[in-house]
Amino acid sequence: MSNYSLRVLASLTLLAACGAPNGAPPIEARGASTLAADSAPALDQRLRAFLVEHRIPGLAVAVGRRDEIVWSGAYGVADLETREPITSQSVFPLGSTSKPLTSLVLGQLVEEGRLDLDAPIQTYVPYFPLKQRAVTARLLAGHLAGLRDYDHAAGEYDNQRRFETVREAIEVFAGDPLLFEPGARHSYSAYSFVLLSGAIEGAAGAEFLSVLAERLSKPLGLERTGPNLGPPLGLVTSYAAGPFGRIGPARVGDPSNKWAAGGLVSTPLEMVRLGNALLAGRIVKRETLELLTTPQRLADGSDSGAGYGLGWRRSERTLADGRVVPVAHHGGVGPGSLSFFAIYPTESLVVSLQCNLRFEPFTDFSSEALAVAETFLAERE
Repeated sequence: MSNYSLRVLASLTLLAACGAPNGAPPIEARGASTLAADSAPALDQRLRAFLVEHRIPGLAVAVGRRDEIVWSGAYGVADLETREPITSQSVFPLGSTSKPLTSLVLGQLVEEGRLDLDAPIQTYVPYFPLKQRAVTARLLAGHLAGLRDYDHAAGEYDNQRRFETVREAIEVFAGDPLLFEPGARHSYSAYSFVLLSGAIEGAAGAEFLSVLAERLSKPLGLERTGPNLGPPLGLVTSYAAGPFGRIGPARVGDPSNKWAAGGLVSTPLEMVRLGNALLAGRIVKRETLELLTTPQRLADGSDSGAGYGLGWRRSERTLADGRVVPVAHHGGVGPGSLSFFAIYPTESLVVSLQCNLRFEPFTDFSSEALAVAETFLAERE
């Protein structure tokens, strides 16, 4: 066994022993309501147990309600070798949780009349070749356009090449035929959002990352939310679970081929601040949020079965008291990270959970995030 493996094993052994290997209090409560204060000890123990059960190096969470941060927690370490602790400022790769951010910029352009969801995509991306049927922004944002996803065998998922422009990234798949007639079925495709970012550039008249910064990050003061470049200050080390429970550094690629689809980073606190602003109507209008989060139907009017709107999934949750409430959400799986972001519009509640280990099944992670959120919905305020 290598020295590195021994150090990792020692760190994980300590993790299992104490649940908070940084030796510091794992909870960073902020502005806690009475309900949050009553729930914090139970949530603390729940998340400690989740960390140990899945052998996660580092985990962070935040909850917002009524436009405030009501609770947050940071557990474990950002790096197993240096043992740098996870904090509220730790930055995690969002993976596909980048898509809701892209969706919000799309919604703003639609509100302003600068982008027509049903116009041929060549209206905004003239360099994208015509296909056998019209591709539109609405179809792209719902994974209904028929574009393919990553070719894993060709190394597209863990891409190592730097793409200087969105146009360069689009050229990778621009010449490929559609997999099916647009609108005929749902097929998840990261490249749909890469092409969508080209449409955002065309409608806004600026590069996608600049549009994202000017419309979301800067106005909301999200200093650690943006592209995974640099690496960003405070970025955690990413890990992957391998055979026989082994945990090692993930092979991290260059996300410049997929900024809009999976190349962004953030912190749970900043994601919750964004969610709070969204539910308060400070990013898009309420009717636009409804448009973005309403599941699309197929061209023949049938249910796609995916629950996917325009960059968001939506479902219903039955709470402990029997109430049924809608939740819009999206998860992200990176080479060495997981993230989950959810908003409960009727309850004015937001949750963001992020960790620096990729493990299966993802439903364990998403279910944990929803369970944390619904602790705050157990009683009416």
